Amino acid sequence: MFMKESLDIDLNRMSYNIQRLGINRLNIFCIGKNKGINKNFIDNILLVELGSEDFIELLNHPNEKFVDYNKESLYIIQDSSYIKMKSLFTKINNRNVNIGRGGGQKNHIISPLEIRFFSYIMAMFNFNYPNVCYFNNFNDITKDRYLPFHYKK
Repeated sequence: MFMKESLDIDLNRMSYNIQRLGINRLNIFCIGKNKGINKNFIDNILLVELGSEDFIELLNHPNEKFVDYNKESLYIIQDSSYIKMKSLFTKINNRNVNIGRGGGQKNHIISPLEIRFFSYIMAMFNFNYPNVCYFNNFNDITKDRYLPFHYKK
């Protein structure tokens, strides 16, 4: 989801909302331009704010197992594009990976991963559907933000 503008989230309310949905744990990785790692716990939410270099280091740290926490994680990448996001995830646990966009034959069917993502989004916005629609920049996003490559004229 590409956000139209920045948004302050009430993590206490979001924690309550995800519990109502039956989600017991959520890791939010907020990846920006800051240096160092800042962690905050709010009930069942772990908020990790870090820069992209620190995030890449975390993805490849020998004591961190991506598969153990990824299912319960939401990655918020500030001022980003598909290409920038893809460059963050080129190596995980020191193994080369290639992130795809999910354009297979089942792309018209909602996956469990998408249901989980939309649950996080709805909880984040306190189940306010018009607010989710307002902040979703889908209709106004430029091609260089979502295509795997973009030729500029």
